[in-house]
Amino acid sequence: MAALVAAPAAAAQGGVTAPDLSDPCPAVYPGDSASQERLARWMARSAADRGLPRELPVMAAIAESGLRNLRGEDYHGFFGMHESLNAGVYRGFPSRPELQLRWFLDSAAAVRQRRIAEGMPDPAADERDFGLWVADVERPAPQNRSGYQPHLGEARRLIGSRCPAPASADTAPPPLAVRIARRQRPAMGTVQVRLRCPQEGCRVGAVLGVTVRGKLRQSRASAASPADGAWLELTVPVPRAARRLLARGRSVPAVVRAIGVSESARSTTAERRVRLFP
Repeated sequence: MAALVAAPAAAAQGGVTAPDLSDPCPAVYPGDSASQERLARWMARSAADRGLPRELPVMAAIAESGLRNLRGEDYHGFFGMHESLNAGVYRGFPSRPELQLRWFLDSAAAVRQRRIAEGMPDPAADERDFGLWVADVERPAPQNRSGYQPHLGEARRLIGSRCPAPASADTAPPPLAVRIARRQRPAMGTVQVRLRCPQEGCRVGAVLGVTVRGKLRQSRASAASPADGAWLELTVPVPRAARRLLARGRSVPAVVRAIGVSESARSTTAERRVRLFP
């Protein structure tokens, strides 16, 4: 690695771009022997370019591998990726750390998109949610889901203050079309919501809310919108408390909130008041 100190950022040796050791937040993987600070800043830069918190991949890598590119029998890399992921766009990931980071950031963006589509808070809005966000990507055993949040401080120390902040999304919210019958007769305890989000990469979701005995009960569903902008039918479960009233022959007022979320986490919503009949 010492021989690379004087190499320019754009230099290539043997067809592989040489890392720019003058860049405090390298765009190119700095190598397995790089310091933890440089590895963390490499991850932070890619996360920021995707509009994601810089600390997110670093927290995951600290917990899963001690911020090392490990090779195991079934699990590999910085994020403990299973061998089954060695396919498609991530084929070759055990020997290509840039694919490992791409997998983590792709998965983190998808988790964020799904949460917002299901009417839950944006996990990027509160640093106290970062650990559970990582857990939704890594999918550890339930008793280990709290093991990522304690690494937030260490991740920030490693990244320091020299990397750029996450890019802001300037795109407009995705267009959203909604069709919901105002009089619903739930079959098998579900409500059907038809949504259309023409924007490619959009995710659509619906939240069904009913108030029973003064308490709001909600159920959620979401799915990726078809790339061709076709209508998508979501099946949203009716909350148990409302199903009990319907079983007694009573109708139940409800609100359906439809949500469309772009890949950059911009969202648009539409609400309809409906009545559920037995």
